[in-house]
Parts: sequence; C-alpha cells; structure tokens
Amino acid sequence: MPRAVQMSQQQIRGLASESKPTEPSVLRPIMSKRRIAPSAGEIGTLNWPLPQAVRAVNPFPETIQAWMMDFETNEPVEILDVQRSVFAAPIRTDLVHRVVTYERNMKRQGTHNSRTRSEVRGSTRKVQPQKGLGMARHGTRRAPQFVGGARAHGPVPRSHETQIQRKVWLMALRSVLSAKYAQDQLVIVDNMEIDSHKTGDLSRMLLVNGWAPLASTERSPSVMLLPFMEESMPSELRNLEIASRNIPGVSIMNASDAEVYEILRHQFLIMDRKALDLLEGILKPM
Repeated sequence: MPRAVQMSQQQIRGLASESKPTEPSVLRPIMSKRRIAPSAGEIGTLNWPLPQAVRAVNPFPETIQAWMMDFETNEPVEILDVQRSVFAAPIRTDLVHRVVTYERNMKRQGTHNSRTRSEVRGSTRKVQPQKGLGMARHGTRRAPQFVGGARAHGPVPRSHETQIQRKVWLMALRSVLSAKYAQDQLVIVDNMEIDSHKTGDLSRMLLVNGWAPLASTERSPSVMLLPFMEESMPSELRNLEIASRNIPGVSIMNASDAEVYEILRHQFLIMDRKALDLLEGILKPM
C-alpha cells in the first residue's frame, strides 16, 4: 500500500469523530424525525421546559356565612364567616358509623358475668355409674347440660373499648356538624346566659324560638346545648343548667368534650361563639 494512503487507527477515529453531527441526541419514534424528548444531560442545550407541579385551585371560598342569633329571642345579631372545611365538609356516613360504634363501646360497663362449673353450688359426686345403665355418661350435676348447672362459654367481665384513629374521629365530627348546618339545625348564639332558673321559663323560650315541638304533639324537645366552659360549671351558665335539669331531651355538654353520638341523636345543636372558635381551631385542616 502506498505511503500516502497508509493511515493509523488513531487518525481514522479522528476523522470519524469530525464527521459526526454536533447537535445533541434526541429520542425519536421509529421511522420519524420528530423530536420527542432530549437525552439525559442535554436539557439545557435544547432549552427543554422542566415539568411543573400542577396544583388544583379550589373555586370555592374558604369560608361560608352563618347567622349568629340571640339566645333568648332567636333574632339575628350578626353574620359570621365560618370555615367551609368544618361546616361544609363531605358527609362521610361510613366514618360516622365507625365513630358512633366506638363511642358507644366506650360507655359499656362490661360487668356481665356468669358462673362456671367451679362457681355453681352443688356436689362433685358422680351422679351415676359409668357403665351398665345404657344412657349417656355423666359426672357432676354442675355440668352445663343439667338444670341449675353452669353456663358454658358465658360472658365474663371485660372492657368493650376499641381503638380508632384520631383523623377518623375528627372527620366524623366535621360530618355531623356539616349535616346540622345543611339541615338548618345548627344555631350559633352569642352567649347562653338567662335571667331565670325556672324550668317553665326555659321550656317556653324553647317553644317560642322554634327549638321545641308544640305541646299538642306530646313530643319532648331534642336540643343539644354546647357551650365552651373553662371550668366545670361557670356562674353565668348556672341558671341554664338548673332550668334544663327537668326537661327531657335537653342536654348540656362542654364543647371541649363534644361527642359525635350526642350531637347526632339531638335534632338541634346550639353552640356559643366560644365553642365555635374552639371547634374551628381543632377541626380546621392543617
């Protein structure tokens, strides 16, 4: 081979590298020249846009409006802005059922009991011979098959307490509050102070305000009073507590001890402004 034609392997590799295109490599479909995406490490060269985090925008405002009423006259006093996530949340009936079952299990005493063979009164003597009578074999009269005998696999004192996640309980409480708001059974008042401690005056006030059925229906009122009490029973709510003692269907509970089952089993829920602020602070999602 002539000297001028002879080339080293290094020179051949140099010419091959010079003949390659300088544009960065891209991914293309088969039999197509359309660019799909750049290869790794070449995004800056092609100025390819980076993926952006897409976040849905909630078209609804964060708050909804509710009336604040006067407790004694049920007249509107002010329009309040309450949290939509607390009083207009999705109503999860499945979570409400779980929480109601949990709360009712917590209230069960669990003192049921039955006597076993060792606790039943009677002799341990064998009542009949083992063989020869042509009947079933029997031992003591304390056995469960005899009248007055023990109870087989009977109930024993135990705790019926179950466990539930805190987020499930909070969502169930939002659901019952949202249901009361949607059904116009939620009443927000400025305070619950009344001047009289007489039961008749409170019954008359509940009837006039529309929170109790007419006397002709012979039905008891169903009202849940939910004030926020920093102590056991403040002096300003003492008259209310005394007046409601003898009214069936009227209950008072501290807002810090609110229960899903107690709110659900009453028709009307009446809370004061302090209780509203407390529940919004607890139930508002982070």
